Amino acid sequence: MIILVYKTDAVHSYASRDLIGAATSPEDAYTLCCEQAMCEGNELDDDQLFNLQNIKQTQGYSGEGEFQFEEIETDVLL
Repeated sequence: MIILVYKTDAVHSYASRDLIGAATSPEDAYTLCCEQAMCEGNELDDDQLFNLQNIKQTQGYSGEGEFQFEEIETDVLL
């Protein structure tokens, strides 16, 4: 499995998704989101981390846009 991490617009539209990283575990995906937020001069608060852990996306991120990730099985047709 690979986890693709995206930065999206505020409504998480597919057309706005920019791939910002790839991770091998959900914990690594959270770390990538936190690192990107820091690069933008922001941070993910406990509510955003809870959302990432439970619904795989942020809601109400203090910076521009939102974060989202999805798990992709490897070696299978999509």
